[in-house]
Amino acid sequence: MSSERWQAEVDSRLARLELQADEAELAYEGLSVRPSAAGSDETDYANLDDWVNGYFCATFSRPLGGEFRWCSQWREHREAVVRLEALWCSWRALRRDPALGMATWLHQFLDPQITMLMAPRGTFAHCSITKHESFTA
Repeated sequence: MSSERWQAEVDSRLARLELQADEAELAYEGLSVRPSAAGSDETDYANLDDWVNGYFCATFSRPLGGEFRWCSQWREHREAVVRLEALWCSWRALRRDPALGMATWLHQFLDPQITMLMAPRGTFAHCSITKHESFTA
């Protein structure tokens, strides 16, 4: 795949993710019912780094190596930042829906993104537990 075609695909996916996050935020603003403290994470994370470190990594940890990849220097991967920010924005909106918010977020947002981030050929494919390597096409 040429770098221009790859960049167009990334741009197209980013636009779709941004649209989904905007739609989720609008849906959240229209909710009149708020979840009780029980069964919901009431922590508000000030920024993406706090959310990734305080929620994402703590909640969705995997045994690293082989099938699952992660890079502690995820900020150095532009694709990772885009994907994690889309997850954070959609999580902030959907977690407040007491009925289907988190189920929707897990299925429609987290599952596809975590696969793209952590797969052997995904965002962190060239990184390991002990090394960081940026991939540029």
